[in-house]
Amino acid sequence: MVECLPPSRAELRRDIIKAAARRLFVEHGFHATGIALIAKESGVAVQQLYRDFPSKEDIIAAIVEADCKRFADLATLDKALAAKNRDGIINWLTTATCREDEESDRLFLEIAAEASRNQRVSTIFSDVRKMMSENISRAFAGLTGSDTVRKEHGLLAEAFMIVSVGSVCTRTLHGGGGNLASNKLIDCLISGLGR
Repeated sequence: MVECLPPSRAELRRDIIKAAARRLFVEHGFHATGIALIAKESGVAVQQLYRDFPSKEDIIAAIVEADCKRFADLATLDKALAAKNRDGIINWLTTATCREDEESDRLFLEIAAEASRNQRVSTIFSDVRKMMSENISRAFAGLTGSDTVRKEHGLLAEAFMIVSVGSVCTRTLHGGGGNLASNKLIDCLISGLGR
């Protein structure tokens, strides 16, 4: 049995900073949220905040990393692939990558907008996109019974991500409405593999 140690004071402080920054980025946007505002909202002194996160981009990177671990749930995908559990793979595809979360959706769009202007955020965004593409490709390979990711699995992953991102945009900008259509498209992508 693996014993989990409680988080250190530094880890707890960084979590508080990330949570405050997340709320502020969603509420005010990346540009309107300065380090001083994050420090005030989190209750952490500006100097300490800079020791934990030298820039806003470092905070974004930490938030994105935490969200990826939480949403991607790669342990579940790995387990389903190892067991060749088709239903488990489908469940991972439809839940881990298509989860509705209004705050996360708004933050995703804010980060995407910043990625178009800021090279560092663009690199973070690209790294996450690449990681998700690789894992969605692995899931599609697993649905075909293959341990090898082929070009067609990558193309399916690309289509899957386009639908997922479009769904996030539609939900955020128009208050939903596109979920039925995006769920149908995702089901078609999965069904096309002989469900």
